[in-house]
Amino acid sequence: MSSNPDIIIVGAGLSGLMTAWRCLDVNPKLTIQIIEQSDRIAGDHTWSFNLTDIGEPLRGWLAPFIAYQWENYDVKFPKRERTLGIPYCTGNSATLRTCVQPHIDSGRLDIVLNASVDAVSATKVVTSDGQELSAKCVLDARGFTPSENTFLGYQKFVGHMIKTAKPHGLKRPIIMDATVEQLGGYRFVYCLPYSDTEILVEDTYYTDGPELRSQVVDARIKDYIRDNLGVMDYEVIRREKGVLPITLAVDEAYGIDVSAAHSAPVKLGMVGGYYHAVTGYSLPEALKSACVVSDMIEQNWPDFAEKLQHEMAYHRVDHYHEEKFLRLLNRMLFKAAIPDKRYAVLQRFYGLSEGIVERFYRNRLTKKDKLRILIGKPPVPVYKALYNFSEKAFIKREKQKRK
Repeated sequence: MSSNPDIIIVGAGLSGLMTAWRCLDVNPKLTIQIIEQSDRIAGDHTWSFNLTDIGEPLRGWLAPFIAYQWENYDVKFPKRERTLGIPYCTGNSATLRTCVQPHIDSGRLDIVLNASVDAVSATKVVTSDGQELSAKCVLDARGFTPSENTFLGYQKFVGHMIKTAKPHGLKRPIIMDATVEQLGGYRFVYCLPYSDTEILVEDTYYTDGPELRSQVVDARIKDYIRDNLGVMDYEVIRREKGVLPITLAVDEAYGIDVSAAHSAPVKLGMVGGYYHAVTGYSLPEALKSACVVSDMIEQNWPDFAEKLQHEMAYHRVDHYHEEKFLRLLNRMLFKAAIPDKRYAVLQRFYGLSEGIVERFYRNRLTKKDKLRILIGKPPVPVYKALYNFSEKAFIKREKQKRK
């Protein structure tokens, strides 16, 4: 590969690799270098999504990434249980590595491992050992970093992939089982049956702070496997854990700022705020960004950098506006709901039509959908809902608290 690739991507996680895969598939002359600080690409993760989150023209292309697919799934709450007929999919680190491997083998994708980065700009990367690397365009996919202009809650999870001695009996995913003890916040258990004897069980909870006590959660998962799934004899073959940001508010000036479009690197994935604000799901947004980048390269080859930087700056602004209603729902969940009763917000939501649920996950709610979500008997105290309704007022109060 040339010592001067067309693009450098910093970070070999979901968004970085998804973008590389899409761009290299679509643009046969393109070369990409990825800088990764760990000793392998893609980490050790599971990424799930509704199939309807992905536009139909892209589903065939994405198929090699999908490891498992189910035609429906369950949700469970103290006063509601329901099966939704929305296809649910999961990919993982192994399938993502498989998708990019042909481009590594061809030499068009160069992977640099165990490399820390000290500085990045729109066209240059400086590594911790002093090397200066350059490209037409640099994409920053290093993962989430806090900002003083973004106000957050957190979704935290620990997952155990288990292999059971006998068939476990679960036929389809449970993406939310909120019948479990709430423990002062919104908590649910998530189960993906990969086979008759393999199942991923994740304990997930929403809290105000990012601290994760994984050993405590390990114990809760063991209890759930025994008491709720009725499984006694099994082995844990893999563990995963994570802390995801849940966006409550974004300062408008920051959300629409495009002043650094041509001087700063293009941001991808979590570092760019590209995730579903309520659920934390990141794959649909990673694919959407990957397609914007790829389209700009294809349409403006070979001098694509300026157009790519411009388009991604406004893609970020569009995302800020698209997530406004989701941020409102998060303020209702985190700030208006009584902590032990936060589940009631989701319990009510899952009583709505399947179409609304589908459009919510796809972040394509209509005005009518939004009204339907908000009207009726609220699952939170009215005065708290009104107090937290305005994003600008909420930000003003939060900034005063920080002083």
